[in-house]
Amino acid sequence: GTFERTVPNSLDYEVSASKVGKYDEGVSTLDLVMIQRHILGIQALDSPYKLIAADATNDGKITAGDLTELRKLILGVTNALPSNASWRFPIVDQTMDASNPFPFMEKITISGIESDMTNVNFVAAKIGDVNGNASTNIDNPTVEARSNRTVAMAVSEKSVAAGDVVEIPVTAANFSDVMGFQYTMNLTGASFVDVKAGALDINASNVGAIANDVITMSYAAANSMDIAKDEVLFTLVVKAERAVNVSEMLAVNSTITTAESYGSDLTVGKVALEVRTAPVTAIELMQNEPNPFKGQTSVNFLMPEAAAATLSVYDVTGKEISVRNISANKGLNSETFTREQLGASGVLYYTLKSGDFTATKKMIIIE
Repeated sequence: GTFERTVPNSLDYEVSASKVGKYDEGVSTLDLVMIQRHILGIQALDSPYKLIAADATNDGKITAGDLTELRKLILGVTNALPSNASWRFPIVDQTMDASNPFPFMEKITISGIESDMTNVNFVAAKIGDVNGNASTNIDNPTVEARSNRTVAMAVSEKSVAAGDVVEIPVTAANFSDVMGFQYTMNLTGASFVDVKAGALDINASNVGAIANDVITMSYAAANSMDIAKDEVLFTLVVKAERAVNVSEMLAVNSTITTAESYGSDLTVGKVALEVRTAPVTAIELMQNEPNPFKGQTSVNFLMPEAAAATLSVYDVTGKEISVRNISANKGLNSETFTREQLGASGVLYYTLKSGDFTATKKMIIIE
């Protein structure tokens, strides 16, 4: 706190309190849910200290602008509020309107100190934390209740070629009674391009592009949502930097924004990402990647069942350059060839044989 003379050489002092702390401490998408419901008149914040905590922009009003600034904190896009402190300390000895405490007093004037002062009291309000899980001094704080429920989002397995920009629809088998969610997502072998709305009105403001391969997401609804398992919640658009499967490309964690979901009872659950694998019904030989290539390339193929296979490489005259006898696995298989192994340049052909199946494609080695 601070203890300052109001006028130099006078006996009057002003006392105020302060606290240094991280702006995002105790702030989550659950707070956005509660603030949004207050703005829409669905469920009012029930104490002046919660209203002070909700006023992120420090303009004496609770508006969508407060949601915008707090969402940036949650997503990790910013680490401070441009117009407010992390903590505010209104004095206890003041009359506050429970529905509109603005403006409020944060300093106590003391004249002629002659003995110990026992009534210099403040209430700590953590800005953004309207449910009180960071601050223990907000009037009747809401205890952040935990549940064992997990919102399991799902994407379908697929192989993506290097350089391809693909859309990945996200669904959920148990998206019922959900008020919101948040998480961090890491991308391996791919970079984030865009997000498209589906059953959820998600747009760029709900996503923090922390790096090409790291994004955060925060979504808050005013009312609980029930969405069918086959309905697309939203669609991620990504660019593959190399040949990669969706199962190894996407992972949800709490590295920056904690992975959480929220029910209508404001309990906090978990978020997970599952990959649904479509059964392989036939052998498929894919185009080598990259193609053309200088140093090395990979040939991928899909097998409906584990079986023996032969992968051969030929030049334009039909001369066999390389042959590999493979004990292929069920699902995706990959074989890498280097220029040195093939010992040639220009146009080559490669053939996959397994049982009665035969397929041939062309590859190009450049200088």
